[in-house]
Amino acid sequence: MSKRVSDNELLTLVHFVKVQVAALPDIPKANAAVASVFFQAVDAHHAAARALVQDLVRDHGARLTNPLGGFRLSMAGVSATSTSGESALLTNWINAAYRELDRRRAA
Repeated sequence: MSKRVSDNELLTLVHFVKVQVAALPDIPKANAAVASVFFQAVDAHHAAARALVQDLVRDHGARLTNPLGGFRLSMAGVSATSTSGESALLTNWINAAYRELDRRRAA
């Protein structure tokens, strides 16, 4: 789905990605007494987000690039970037997809 898709297809994909992002492991508040637990949770969150992006590349025709140390995700005619990792990239893509849907409806 790297090319532009219909509004309904894009909205379906957005909802799919939102559900997957919501299912990522939580990152607890930092606590010096249990720092190792915190870092394990962060690692699990990032690994799950990375796996989700790879699933989108494999199953939904997404394209992932790493320009200048950041990430760029293009899927269904919508692109987003992030320098904060895959989880933020997915959130940015969801927001960009909603902006694209709003732009189409306004046209």
